[in-house]
Amino acid sequence: MGFAPADTQPTDHPKVSVIIPVYNAAEHLPQCLQSIVDQSIGFGSVEVVAVDDGSTDGSGALLDAWADRHPGRIRVVHQENSGAPGGPRNRAVAMARGEFLFFADPDDYLGTEGLERMVAAAERNASDVVLGRIKGVGRSAPVTPFRRNVEGGDVFTAKAVWSLTAQKLFRRSLVVEHGLRFAEGLRLAEEQVFVVPAYLLARSISVVADYDCYYLVHRDDFPHLTQQVPDPEPFYGNVRDVVEIVARHVPAGERRNSLLYRWLSLEVLGRFGGRFAALPEPTRRRYMELADELMDTCFPGEVVESLPPLARLRCRLIREGSLEELTALTTLVPRPKQAAKPKPAPAAPAAPAAAPCRTPRRRYTPSRILAAGRRRIGRRLRGTGDG
Repeated sequence: MGFAPADTQPTDHPKVSVIIPVYNAAEHLPQCLQSIVDQSIGFGSVEVVAVDDGSTDGSGALLDAWADRHPGRIRVVHQENSGAPGGPRNRAVAMARGEFLFFADPDDYLGTEGLERMVAAAERNASDVVLGRIKGVGRSAPVTPFRRNVEGGDVFTAKAVWSLTAQKLFRRSLVVEHGLRFAEGLRLAEEQVFVVPAYLLARSISVVADYDCYYLVHRDDFPHLTQQVPDPEPFYGNVRDVVEIVARHVPAGERRNSLLYRWLSLEVLGRFGGRFAALPEPTRRRYMELADELMDTCFPGEVVESLPPLARLRCRLIREGSLEELTALTTLVPRPKQAAKPKPAPAAPAAPAAAPCRTPRRRYTPSRILAAGRRRIGRRLRGTGDG
């Protein structure tokens, strides 16, 4: 299985506790564990706390074998399946002894210097949270927070809200002091009620952007929760909880609106994408109703007005309760561009003529884009095409 030489010196005070919720990941788990054993910070500074969430594929036995090989370094607990990673992560947080916590998933792996670089940034800047650059392998990964290194910034300078997955370094004292925990039983965005208050309560936030600290891997044979359609009530209930956390910590105004933009554009409107039309009508209607309630109570009008035109059109249709039009909008695709026509040969210069009276070109303003979008929806509903 590629085990490193045994490390038989347990420690009560590791520098980093790497927390892994495990469910049926036996094929990929060895790569994840080996990447932790091989960390340049030294495995003597690390403990792994793995929670086997009722696996049925041998993952539990595999974890036990690694724990036997590395006593005191890899700690394993087994439990009945909880259905989501939040519960196992919370159980591991309660067990962890490290100065810092890092959350990994069993089908991903770390860059060899990842923990060392993130811990150094935390110690250099007294940072309670460190974002290490995430590299997508066969899938997308956040880009916005990782354009440059940030030494001791905050949620705004680090652009942190554009990366809300759990794969970050957190100072354990921050987590303990504020009782931060993941949402349990929620199969999508369960980490946000942990990550967002950590960002807002941190003394400082650093970003390691010049090294691939974590590899986020797409596996065809592994059930990624991000590809599933969540139940609308718990999903939007969680969004409301997170947005209310932002409202409690950031005064109303431009800075708060800059954060709320992220949840409106991604979480609220993100449910009305290409897969929306395939959902049953009651589910689509419930998504629309709950999104309308959220926009009415949590998002000021200026946040809506700052969206791109077609996103604003989605908002307008949601607020109007126009489910049929909203569904049609999610099925529209850009028309292919026409091939460029060859330019004719230049004609011989002609005698100048009096300048014709020209009609001013119409500006393609956001309001015209909205109107054009509704006309296209109408043609789609009438079955007359997009022409």
